[in-house]
Amino acid sequence: MRAYKKIMRVVTVIEKIVLALSLVIVLALTFGNVVARKVFEHSWGFTEEIVVAMFVLLSLLAAGVAAQHAELVNLSLVTEFIGLKGKKVFKVIETVFCVVYSLILTVQGWDRVMVDSKSSPILHIPTKIFWFFIVIGGVSMALHFVENCIVYCLETKEEAK
Repeated sequence: MRAYKKIMRVVTVIEKIVLALSLVIVLALTFGNVVARKVFEHSWGFTEEIVVAMFVLLSLLAAGVAAQHAELVNLSLVTEFIGLKGKKVFKVIETVFCVVYSLILTVQGWDRVMVDSKSSPILHIPTKIFWFFIVIGGVSMALHFVENCIVYCLETKEEAK
């Protein structure tokens, strides 16, 4: 368990660095495009491709980090009225569904990476790079869902004592 926590700590730090850099890139490109359009009356066409891809990466990595802290939207209507053991069972079932979803997302993204041979229209870079962002996000979410479930089960075990 300690090894998993250490690995996840490193993964989270890397994810947060990637999130911060991605956000800075999106802001810089968007701001630069606005300035170019207003001052020089010429838009940067390539920014749309990069910004859309970065938003996919940002969204999925942020969802993974949010899953780590159980900050994703959920419905707690049922779990409010059951005991600690029932909550733990629901948490495990919830985690299984979320991990399955994340793995389906990962597999579908990987399938697209493997079959996509197109290039982006403006930058002419392989679009499989953009599909790979979905793979990264799916793996991130799966890891963090498992981490959150383990932490929750250990915390409830200590509370029960």
